[in-house]
Amino acid sequence: MKISITTMQKLSKIKNSAYDAIKIEFLYHSNKLEGSTFSKENLIDLLESKKVNGEHFLDDVIETRNSLELFDEVINTLNKPLDKYLLWDWHRILKKGSIDDEIGNIGRWKKYENKLLNTDLKLCEPNLVENNIFNLLEDWKESKKDIFAIANFHQRFEHIHPFQDGNGRIGRFIILRQCIENNVDLIAIDDEYNKEYRNTLYVAQTTNDINPLVEVFTKCQKRLDEKLEDYLNVINQVTNETK
Repeated sequence: MKISITTMQKLSKIKNSAYDAIKIEFLYHSNKLEGSTFSKENLIDLLESKKVNGEHFLDDVIETRNSLELFDEVINTLNKPLDKYLLWDWHRILKKGSIDDEIGNIGRWKKYENKLLNTDLKLCEPNLVENNIFNLLEDWKESKKDIFAIANFHQRFEHIHPFQDGNGRIGRFIILRQCIENNVDLIAIDDEYNKEYRNTLYVAQTTNDINPLVEVFTKCQKRLDEKLEDYLNVINQVTNETK
């Protein structure tokens, strides 16, 4: 499902409509990929009633609340330059009040080497992050801006792993932004494809073959379309109003 900048931003002003459904669907799966224990019902309660239901670790509560705010920020800043300052702002919103915030490690590139568990993938060293992110953002400006370019950007961003923590969630927010800005069907990585997503991401990072990752992205697009089918009329209505 393609949703333009103007349509998405207008949808964000309409209460109890497609925007909240997209937000919940995107955040539930993205956060769950990182181990969040919030169910969709828990997430809806937090969004609508500011109420935390269920048992969760404190940082999970904090970062889930922050992710709701960050989703809105991502939509509000569509078409602003995608640069390191925007990414730092996003990271600061996502991690504020967390343990990383307590040690001054948010809204900046990582200070310490980090490693993904259960993988031999070597991530970018802290002193190389600035230059590698600069090159990535410059290459994006010159890319074709299709699903292949989005997948390639994502695998490179996650390989750099520029932040101490929160890289997966920030990376998937970037995917959302890139889809909306470039007339690409929305991609929300569904937990149903968690294993495939991680495996094909690893393949892309170690062989530069992004085709399997694109296949997963395509599956996720189709899955999201199915889940948003009940909101298609209002999305089309708002799209026509913004033309």
